[in-house]
Amino acid sequence: MFDKIIEYCKNEPFHLWTVAVPLALIVLITIALIITTAKNERTRTKEILPSEPEAKTAEETEDNPPPTIQEKTSSNEVQQIPAPTVEEKSENIEEEKPKRKTTRKPKAKTDLDKDKEKAMLHDELKDINTDLDFYEEDISDRVARYSGKWVICRIITQDNSNEEIYFFELHASNGERLLSSEEYTTYNGAIRGIETHKNNILRDNFRITLSKKGDYVFKLLNGKNVLLCMGEHYATKARCESAIESTKRFAKTAFIDENIQDHVVKVPVETNAPVPPLPDGYNGKWIIDCKIAPDGDKVYFFELFANNGERLLSSEEYTTYIGAVNGIHTHKMNIQKGNFRISLTKHGDYIYKLLNSNNQLLCLGEHYKTKRACQNAIESVKRFALNSPILTDPELTK
Repeated sequence: MFDKIIEYCKNEPFHLWTVAVPLALIVLITIALIITTAKNERTRTKEILPSEPEAKTAEETEDNPPPTIQEKTSSNEVQQIPAPTVEEKSENIEEEKPKRKTTRKPKAKTDLDKDKEKAMLHDELKDINTDLDFYEEDISDRVARYSGKWVICRIITQDNSNEEIYFFELHASNGERLLSSEEYTTYNGAIRGIETHKNNILRDNFRITLSKKGDYVFKLLNGKNVLLCMGEHYATKARCESAIESTKRFAKTAFIDENIQDHVVKVPVETNAPVPPLPDGYNGKWIIDCKIAPDGDKVYFFELFANNGERLLSSEEYTTYIGAVNGIHTHKMNIQKGNFRISLTKHGDYIYKLLNSNNQLLCLGEHYKTKRACQNAIESVKRFALNSPILTDPELTK
């Protein structure tokens, strides 16, 4: 039949093209499909083993057979074990791939959980008693819970006189009074006094002294060692030191209470009784005394008495006997100059203050129910101070 076709094509050359061209196209399409299929198979193999080298050609495979692994059998004979094929390697690699760790999103905290956390935080912060414990807490929360406050007080008399006296106190967060200032004649003076006290508290300008009563008191001084105010009285030195630490801690974050606290006091009716004249040869006395605490601390002070035994003046404390003697001479000089100031106290009575030439406090007088009685006491101090001898126990000079 093939011969008939050839003979037919020789006789009819036009029909040769109509047969040959379709056959050639069929052959080309078949070859293209074979090549495409081979490429797809090679690509699929590379995807399975990305790190494996390309497969060896047929000639290399025939010349170099796959290596074998020598393994000893139980009869000490060496047995040839064929190396794993590409497919086996791909299966092993898939088995050795680590499993991905699945992470779970934390559950949202409920209101109950938040309340429990706040309660735990509050219990932990109860035991904090130092300032530089600055735990991780919002500043506004810390100030609201642990800060003290400066309370400004105003003394008003029941007779509605124009005389107004201001003073301020520092209170702890539990309401305990830590210090109380001297009196000021104006509200603005009290505000400036708070800033002065705060600055000297932060500078640690404190001094602990043994009082004339045998207990301990701290004094706050300014930069020139002049007394600003005195704290409360404490039975032991350790408690006084603890009070100073509390004062420093609360003063740092204390806020000023805008509500002025009014203290209404009743001033007794003044009398116009004159000061009785002193008889000839009148004589008072300066007495230097000493107080020794159980822990060995010692303090000296002096007092001025009238001839009838009334105490007119009591000094601040001194650390040495010589200091007390020099203090008497300083007091005499300023008494003679008339450096006195009378003020209404927060208790509703009157007191005089003896100042030095720089208007710094030297000592406080006694308390008197009326202003007239306080003025009479000043006149008595002036008369007795200059002529009275200084008396002392000889043991104090040792």
